[in-house]
Amino acid sequence: MPPRGWGDAVERVYRRHGAGSLGSDPLQFPRRLRRADDREIAAFFAASFSYGNARAVCSSLERVFAWTGPHPARFVREFEPKREASALGGFRHRWSSAADLIQLAVMLRGILEQHGTLEALFGRGVVRGSGGRVDLAASIARFRRAALAFYEAPAETEGASRPGPRYFFPDPRTSAAKRTTMFLRWVVRPDDGLDLGLWDCLHPRDLVAPLDTHMFLIARRLRLTRRKTPAWQAAMDLTRGLRRLDPEDPVKYDFALSRLGIVEGCPRHLRSEPCELCGLLGRGRLRT
Repeated sequence: MPPRGWGDAVERVYRRHGAGSLGSDPLQFPRRLRRADDREIAAFFAASFSYGNARAVCSSLERVFAWTGPHPARFVREFEPKREASALGGFRHRWSSAADLIQLAVMLRGILEQHGTLEALFGRGVVRGSGGRVDLAASIARFRRAALAFYEAPAETEGASRPGPRYFFPDPRTSAAKRTTMFLRWVVRPDDGLDLGLWDCLHPRDLVAPLDTHMFLIARRLRLTRRKTPAWQAAMDLTRGLRRLDPEDPVKYDFALSRLGIVEGCPRHLRSEPCELCGLLGRGRLRT
């Protein structure tokens, strides 16, 4: 069972970190745009590169959106690799290269040509179980397969061992698919100054909490999961816990809780003050 008072502590964190903390998050990039189609494509680019240090993520995305210009959807629809590749120079974000970004743009162009929007492609593959409840893992897996059909792997084998653009479409069978669940949070939840409220094919109650290392630590320390690895079932455990606080919109807490690590220095910095969630357990900071 979670410690007494955990829900109140989560609510306090939620109230503390709203739109005023947006500058620390990749969501700031699609929010700079006005058109819904630009926001959708920008959100996918931003989520795709949201791995690693938050500052490095935002630095890489500044380059990505300098490349696409102020209308990413139009840029993708009109994308010509030979014309646009040189502008990327030596772009690299950790193991993702300029070639991977170009391939992603090609894939997104194919999706828009055939389906019009990313929502149209995702919506075609939504899986519902008994009672009409969405099976989000199966739905993401279908979206992944459909999107990867637009990927033309290079003939040479030089980069065969690298994940390449496949990495931008994580598989919930082998991971928590954090970047996809975060993208879905952005586009499905209503526009509250943070999330974008773009899609109607899912409801906020259908979403699963994005799970990275920090959120996994929180889930374990709050006893919302006993699992040993941050995989899909741990994300489901965290989501079930957050449903106790808001059954219709459990993932609304994700942005605020993730600020504990990104903004407030928990759990890595020894000089940081213990946060509300740490203090509930009387063991200092969140650590494994």
